[in-house]
Amino acid sequence: QDEDGSDLSDEDISAEADTFMFKGHDTTASGLAWLLYNLARHPEHQERCRQEVRELLEDREAEEIEWGDLSRLPFTTMCIKESLRLHPPVTAVSRRCTKDVALPQGHTVPSGTTCLLSIYGTHHNPSVWPEPQV
Repeated sequence: QDEDGSDLSDEDISAEADTFMFKGHDTTASGLAWLLYNLARHPEHQERCRQEVRELLEDREAEEIEWGDLSRLPFTTMCIKESLRLHPPVTAVSRRCTKDVALPQGHTVPSGTTCLLSIYGTHHNPSVWPEPQV
C-alpha cells in the first residue's frame, strides 16, 4: 500500500523494487569504486586506513566487528566521506518549493517551482570548500 492506504499496482511495485534494488546497488558500487580509486591514488592514506583496521582487528576476527567499532576508524571514515564529497553517487536532487522563497537581491522563487540542487556543484564550490580539489 502507498502512504494513502491505496493498493500498489504491479507497475508501482516494480518501480519501487527497481529503486531499492538497482539504484541503491549502483550508488553503493559507485561510492566504493571511487573510494578504492582514491585510496589507490594516495597510497599513504591507504596505508593509514590499513593500519587503523589492523589495530581494530588486533585481538579478534573480522566477523566480530560491530557497528560501534566504526568510531575507532576515524581516518578511514574521513577518507570515505572525502571520496563521497569528491565523487557523489547522486550528483543532484530536485525539490518543489512549498512556499515562496525570498532570495538575495530581491529575487523570489515562487511556490510550486521545482529546483535542481547540485550536490556535485556544492561539493566542488571553493566558497563552501576551500581548495575543493585537494
